Amino acid sequence: MGITRGTTPTNVFDVDADLTSATLIYITYAQDGRVVIEKTGSDISVTSTKLTVTLTQEETLKLHEGIVEVQWRYIVGGVAGASGVKKIPVKKILKDGVIGLS
Repeated sequence: MGITRGTTPTNVFDVDADLTSATLIYITYAQDGRVVIEKTGSDISVTSTKLTVTLTQEETLKLHEGIVEVQWRYIVGGVAGASGVKKIPVKKILKDGVIGLS
C-alpha cells in the first residue's frame, strides 16, 4: 500500500480487535512528528476485521514525498486502545494541486 499525493486513495487496515462496537475511533496520519490528517466518525467504515477510510485530494496534497505514519485509537466498552504505528510510503506527483473537480 502506498499513497500518491493528489489522489483519492482508499486505505484498508486489518484490525486485531472487533471494533464494530467502538464508541470512538480516530485514524491519524502524521509526518515529521506532527498530525497532518485525522479521520473519525462517518469518515471511517468499520467491520469486525477492517477499518476503511478514503482520503481526499486536498488531504493527500498535505503530505510530502517520504513516509507517513498511521495509527488508529479507539474506545470499546470504556477501554481505550491503540494500534501499532504503520509506515506507508508517500509518492510524488509531477503536477501539483487538485485536478478535475469543478
